[in-house]
Amino acid sequence: MIVRKDKILRTHITNIYGQSSSSTAMIAQNMVTEVAKSLGFNEIGIYSYPIHTDTPQEIRKRIDGMLAGVSAHDVVIVQLPSWNGIEFDELFINKLLSYPGIKIAVFIHDVVPLMFENNYYLMQRSINLYNKAVTLIVPSKAMANRLKSEGLVMDHIVIQQLWDHVTSLMPAAPKFEPLINFAGSVTRFPFVKSWHNDTKLQVFSQYDEKNLNERVSYQGWLPDNEILRHLNRGFGLVWSENTKNQFEREYSKINLSYKLSTYLASGLPVIVNQGISNQKFIEDNNIGIVVPSLSEVDQRVKNITKAQYNDMAENVKRVGYLIRQGYFTKKILIDTMHQILSY
Repeated sequence: MIVRKDKILRTHITNIYGQSSSSTAMIAQNMVTEVAKSLGFNEIGIYSYPIHTDTPQEIRKRIDGMLAGVSAHDVVIVQLPSWNGIEFDELFINKLLSYPGIKIAVFIHDVVPLMFENNYYLMQRSINLYNKAVTLIVPSKAMANRLKSEGLVMDHIVIQQLWDHVTSLMPAAPKFEPLINFAGSVTRFPFVKSWHNDTKLQVFSQYDEKNLNERVSYQGWLPDNEILRHLNRGFGLVWSENTKNQFEREYSKINLSYKLSTYLASGLPVIVNQGISNQKFIEDNNIGIVVPSLSEVDQRVKNITKAQYNDMAENVKRVGYLIRQGYFTKKILIDTMHQILSY
């Protein structure tokens, strides 16, 4: 709570519920909210439901209930998208703007029109929504530039740079081994099925089909702390491919990968595709290998010495500590509050 002249200014943050326990979108918002609560923010719960079963009036009533703890002159950080659709997000933001003196910051996790080709028609509505905020939190400078090219007029922008992955786990030093770990859907990342590299691939994902590739080992989906314990040798892979309706490779240049922080939190050096939005951070901190194609992975892994691997692992240890403690999220939330209160 912040005392400002004769007004009591309270801070709030939205948080989604009701999705699958393996939903990265929900996991990320829940994590940000827990960090925000440690800084004194109040939580506004938003539940995923089929909003098209409601009339606009019924949706407004739901939103009124969600915002029961919000008052005039408060600060609200809205994590978007809510995944209840652009119609819900518009009604939610517009309701907030009806409070006198309210200040809104939008924390962009994903931009749906840039994720899916057939949703690009929503781009202008998304930009209009972002422009209603006082401050915007974006994944990267590249994302800020892309949104400005689409019509964003916001000047108060906070760059996220990296996800946190808050956990009490204290990982041991990883084992140097020619093994690549990948946490991601086989359907969304089809390269897994056609993996032909000499280096073995260990996949943490649900997979019902029979595995005919001896170079790939499927471990199934594991809860958070369990997967972090399993990520204790080799490298963590962050890789994007373009598929029908989803230009993952292009999107990775402006967005952030949550799995990158999962690997770093567990202590693993990483292998990432060239062009990823935080490539410079990875290179500057010597915490992984950047390659232009999967065909180069084998040679790069074979050329790494144990001493070089341990050096990267030691650097990951330092970055991983910050990630596990939520320091990147704390910084962007504090920077956002500074911008809002100086507006």
